[in-house]
Amino acid sequence: MNIKINERLDFFSNFDPTKESKPISLGNLCKDIEGGKLTLPIFQTYIRWKTNKSIDLLNFQLNGKAAVSPISINIIKNKKLAVPQVSFINREQIDSNTISGRHSVNDGQQRLSCNYKAYTDHEEFKNIVLDITKGEFITNAGVLKKSQIPVGKLYNKNPKVFEQYLKNNKHLQEFEVQNLLGRVRNKFLSYYYTVNYARDLTEEEQREWFKVLNLAGSKVTGVEVHLTDMLIKEVDFYKEYVEKFQEKLKESSFKTLFVKKTAEISIPLAALNPAYEILKGKEHTNNFSPMPSDTKASLISKLDKREIRKLFDMTLNALAHAIKFIDHNFLEEPKRIDYLTYLLGAFVFIEGKEINEKQKEYLIKWYNDVDFPKKDNGFRRKIFERLIQVKEVK
Repeated sequence: MNIKINERLDFFSNFDPTKESKPISLGNLCKDIEGGKLTLPIFQTYIRWKTNKSIDLLNFQLNGKAAVSPISINIIKNKKLAVPQVSFINREQIDSNTISGRHSVNDGQQRLSCNYKAYTDHEEFKNIVLDITKGEFITNAGVLKKSQIPVGKLYNKNPKVFEQYLKNNKHLQEFEVQNLLGRVRNKFLSYYYTVNYARDLTEEEQREWFKVLNLAGSKVTGVEVHLTDMLIKEVDFYKEYVEKFQEKLKESSFKTLFVKKTAEISIPLAALNPAYEILKGKEHTNNFSPMPSDTKASLISKLDKREIRKLFDMTLNALAHAIKFIDHNFLEEPKRIDYLTYLLGAFVFIEGKEINEKQKEYLIKWYNDVDFPKKDNGFRRKIFERLIQVKEVK
């Protein structure tokens, strides 16, 4: 035979993973989460839906004319091959000696987490209600209408919680209403998800499967995946850095600058750029400015844990210097976070040295004259490039 046959191709031509699938009810999947059988690979720790996405799923399961897409699970038999695992909801790391036999959810953690929160009447779902008149789940943070029932009571794992809620609300005891709610509840508990199984994937194989399932469909950002790479190195980006970054802003008098949820990753992450350049001994390049469009999660995640923590320390110290500089020189309160992130970048480039009088004057003039609104990214990068020239001022 003239053509050499690849051994892997020969094997996979006879292997059909679609036969490793079966339907499982939501009720049983929630029980498996509660019992710790279902776990998550550590690189999914930071990935969470906002409430509106959960409401969309609850409504699709209730009113959709098609089934929800399958769940993908890696069955762990050989713990030596497995990526570290964390529990659902609270994301606590699981002892590596106990992960054999666990089912690691590679795709579907958001859908399962959403349903489990409804099943356990989770605090995050307190304002989600089924509106019987509207025929859908909605958010209601105020007084409940007669036509509404909280999802955590309707879908609660304990049938007595559901029954007691009906007893306490006479308007829901009408036969047609009670019967309807019973059917909605039963549909939830018996709703079937198709589960696709793999067995003993290595860390590399599981991460690759995850990226194909998630990143290709834009469900998960590349930044989130890179940040979870840090967790593998035992560095928690949120607890060790973002929370401290936020805390320094809270402790300052600049309350209006507190980073909003939508930018809680991008702003602190971009603020690491100056420290990265100093740590690596690089000349400044304009796409390493401390602005959200210049985040470098992929580069930072490749550093070892000592270097990553060094970046955190350098940046947090520089942030403290920037806040102190504004206060001590009686400067006007910054109108936007850019004033602080750029100023902290300048202090990073000064590398902790005591600034001289001319540098002080340079920074004060920059602060009073700079104008960020309605400037494009190229112009903002030039602003930072000019600012860090302070290191050369004598």
